Order: sequence, then C-alpha cells, then structure tokens
Amino acid sequence: MKTLQSNLSIWALAALLSGSSLMACAQATTGSTAAATTNDPAKSTLLTPLQQSITRLKKLSATGDPDFDYAFQAKAHTQGIQDLLKAEIQNGKDTAMVNMAKSTLPATEADLAMFDGTMRQLKPTRPSQAYTQQQNRNIEAMSLKLQQTGSSDKLTSNLDKNFATLLLDQRQDAIDMATTYLQYGNNAALKTYAQQLVDKSKQQMATLKAQQPK
Repeated sequence: MKTLQSNLSIWALAALLSGSSLMACAQATTGSTAAATTNDPAKSTLLTPLQQSITRLKKLSATGDPDFDYAFQAKAHTQGIQDLLKAEIQNGKDTAMVNMAKSTLPATEADLAMFDGTMRQLKPTRPSQAYTQQQNRNIEAMSLKLQQTGSSDKLTSNLDKNFATLLLDQRQDAIDMATTYLQYGNNAALKTYAQQLVDKSKQQMATLKAQQPK
C-alpha cells in the first residue's frame, strides 16, 4: 500500500513538472515569436499603426447609438488604414503596392473630413444593444487577427508583401463593420459611405490579390 501511495506521489509530481515545463516552453516560444515580429521592421513598421488603431477602437466609450458610435469607430479604423498606407509609401519597394497606397491615401483624407463633419451633427439618442454587441465582436476579431495566430503570423521579411496581406485584412474588417452598421444605422451620409465602402473594398481586394508580390 505504501508502495502504491509512493508511486502515485511520484506520478503526480512528474505530471506537475511536465505541465510546468510545457507552460514555460510555450511562454518562451510565444515570447520569442513576438520579439521576432517586433524586431523585424518589415513587420513592425506596418503592424504598429494597426495595433494603435485597435487600441483607439477599444478605448471608445460605446453609447449604443449605431450612427454616433459607427462614426467614431469608422474614423478610428480609417486612421489606422491611413497610417498603414503612409508606411508603405515611405518604406515600400514594390511599385504596384506603393502606387496603390498613393492612389488610396486621398480617399482616406476625404473620409476623415466627412466623419468630422457628420459627428458634429450627431447626438446619441437611439441605443441598440444588438448593434453594440455585434460591432464589439467585429472589433475583437480585428484585434485577434493582429496577434500571433492572425495576420502577424502570416507576415514575412518582405514589407510589400506584408502590406498587401494586412491591407486585405483591413478591407475585410471595414466591410464587416460597415455591414453591421447598415443593419442598424439611420444616418443618410453614413449609410451612403458604408455601402460605398463595402463596394470599393471588394474591388480593391480583388486588385490586391491580383497584384500582390509573390
């Protein structure tokens, strides 16, 4: 009996040590991967503005009003895309990708001006819990894609290829947010913007897939 108890204790200790070792190994692997991403300019140059955009999105205080909240959310997301485009223009080597960034940048500036003008006219008066919950899920999904199991895990040492990968994801994120807003929104200007954004994003995604560096 004592021998059995002794063996059980040894097995339990072994299991505990094994679990600890696996955890330490996993933490070390994750830490080294994150460090590699952070230390590679081809990745960090593009990831940083997008991560800052997610931080801004998460810090927004939701009122529940679809029009009011979407205006702020879309503005924060557009600012992230604008910074991504500027990073490609400043650091990119692929002519097609740099030209795409240059041609897209003016539209983001016009969109930001539109948001500013619209937000001055809006007051939160029509709370929708369904909108808030669905948009929060979109934002959380965006955040996860920028972590190690998402977009950043697909990045390489080629900055132009990374730009195409990240812009594709950002366009899909914009479509998801706009589609959610269109289900609940009332503001005419924002609804027009959201629908046009969906259409333009799909077109740009098709162009990106055809032109992205191999």
